[in-house]
Amino acid sequence: MKTVILALLVLVAVSQSEALKCNCGGLRRCPTRVETCWGSNKVCASVVIYAGSTTRYFKGCMGSRECMLMNRPGVSSARCCSRDRCN
Repeated sequence: MKTVILALLVLVAVSQSEALKCNCGGLRRCPTRVETCWGSNKVCASVVIYAGSTTRYFKGCMGSRECMLMNRPGVSSARCCSRDRCN
């Protein structure tokens, strides 16, 4: 029984240390400036949106496909990366 509990603790520690961490800010609201990515959010994104004379941005976790689709010349540009806090 002790072995099972120890194995579960090691598994939890390893899975927590592998989660991607991204900077969070701009239009994206997070409780802290660093966000931990979960589920299908596999990349850190830094997106700039051009809306007329106003430029807005957001940073945070995002799906890799969604991030790539944010690269639209004249509309928005996105930087997608997969290292901790690379955005």
